[in-house]
Amino acid sequence: MTLLRGQILTTGPLALIAICYAIAGPASVTNHGVASLLPEASRVSHSAGEAVDCTKTAEQLAKKLPADWTVLISEPFVLAGDCRQDQLTKYFRDTISPTAQALSVQYFDTHPTWPITIILCSSDESYRECHHSLNERDRSEYAGIYSRAEHRVIVNIATGEGTLAHELTHALAHADFPDLPEWLDEWLASLYEECEFSSDGMRLIGAENWRGAALHGLVQRGELRSIVDLATEQFAAENAAVDYAQARYFCLYLQQRNLLEPFYRKCRSQAKADRTGLQALAECLNSNDLRSIDVQFQSWLRTSAPERSSL
Repeated sequence: MTLLRGQILTTGPLALIAICYAIAGPASVTNHGVASLLPEASRVSHSAGEAVDCTKTAEQLAKKLPADWTVLISEPFVLAGDCRQDQLTKYFRDTISPTAQALSVQYFDTHPTWPITIILCSSDESYRECHHSLNERDRSEYAGIYSRAEHRVIVNIATGEGTLAHELTHALAHADFPDLPEWLDEWLASLYEECEFSSDGMRLIGAENWRGAALHGLVQRGELRSIVDLATEQFAAENAAVDYAQARYFCLYLQQRNLLEPFYRKCRSQAKADRTGLQALAECLNSNDLRSIDVQFQSWLRTSAPERSSL
């Protein structure tokens, strides 16, 4: 999907609180638009550049959502949810802030110049209620979505906190690399469905997850699509599970070879001349023949990946 993206995810663990984006004590906003900052001593300095004014966005959001929902500000984020303020703050400190920091260290050099809204819904019912309140069509077939037009993430947090990592990757990539090829945008986001932080808490490391089971048998029979086809065609609805699995495990393949971050940056630097990103991929893998990339990747799946996953 071009404007709205979402998939069911699983979570990564707690890490260091981010300094890059964080204001550790978010501001609360009532449905009357009154902001009340927590004590100055609870705040952490914002070093991501000029502050993004989120007040108007927060006030408008508070008027649309049910009166008992919480809305908080932690620039550049506007956070909302059908939960108490302390719970929403915990989601920010434990998941949103450290994930944003790690992604910034690894990939994103340009920080958002607009507010990013993140709405966390505690159940299927509140997820549907949120869409209704915002006059959006029901998107309950997805556990999370990101709207480029609105710079807004909506997540059914009942499916797991990892949904945040997937959708947050979309939101931050949009600010850093607006012309990021859609395939790489989706593949990169899917990698962080299941992840852990590095020992210093400054990087995210993708891990094996349930998607691997969808590849079982296909790789042994040589029935996977080529990477070029996967990157240049929309994921087929009837084959989406396999397509997402193959895309995610290809990112794991690049990660294991320490090529994922260099590939993203090369793709960004060459975007005008290489709009698909495939030339950057070939250069990173030192291959003049994109077909050979499939051979190398599938060989890796048959030998290394099965030992670490459910393939």
